[in-house]
Amino acid sequence: MKTKRLIPILVAVGITVYLGTYAFLYSIKDEQGNRFKEYVLPATYSYEFEGNVEELSFQAEDGGVLNGVLFKADSAKGVICFWKGNGGTIKEWAQMAPQFLKLHYDILITDYREQGKSKGKITIENFYSDAQLVYNALKDKYSENQIMIVGFSLGGRIAAHLAADNFPKMTILIDAASATGDFSDRFLATLYAPLPAVIGFTFQTEKDVQRSKSPVIVIGTDENARSVSYQIRPLLKEKDKFFEIKGATHGTILNHAATQHILENLLK
Repeated sequence: MKTKRLIPILVAVGITVYLGTYAFLYSIKDEQGNRFKEYVLPATYSYEFEGNVEELSFQAEDGGVLNGVLFKADSAKGVICFWKGNGGTIKEWAQMAPQFLKLHYDILITDYREQGKSKGKITIENFYSDAQLVYNALKDKYSENQIMIVGFSLGGRIAAHLAADNFPKMTILIDAASATGDFSDRFLATLYAPLPAVIGFTFQTEKDVQRSKSPVIVIGTDENARSVSYQIRPLLKEKDKFFEIKGATHGTILNHAATQHILENLLK
């Protein structure tokens, strides 16, 4: 009899602890390092970039608006469709442009919704549909075999999905996900069940890489053998390649000399 009385008490305690933990995690969700972050610029903000640049606006069917900047190279051989990490805006990410411009590639950098001058609420669905919208616009300007998709961190997730649904010349994933943990982590998502997860989004990058019909190049650090880059490695096909940058971290891999050398060889 005591056991029967004890079960409802234990269940009630378990539910209370769960709801309390959920409420706490929800209350600090915006402070979690692996959360999608808002970085909004005023609609009237004016970029002040040197060189030949063109500010672009992409209108989504649901009313969302994507803001992008196309940096143009002399005698361009093609274009880099660049997807940035979870942080900052085009204003900061424009520093990536020179390394591709010197290789004679135009580069388009686009802000996600809730970041920069882009507008609309971000969801997993429009993460993908917005990227496709931008990619389609590039196909109006360039032949598809001139388009290279490059994604860093969070952008690697977007780049992989674009590669699965299109035929770019090549897709380069640079340390996909994030340094503090992947806010699309499926294991963490299960901890919140049955209530909705507060961690963000669930990307199926491994499946996207397997579905890609054009070459996928993965560039990762050696600091975390459990990173997305290493999860992808066994799934790579014969035409794909994997590069490990020894001594690089998530924060240094983009500007690491070894990464620059790999990009120069791939894009020559």
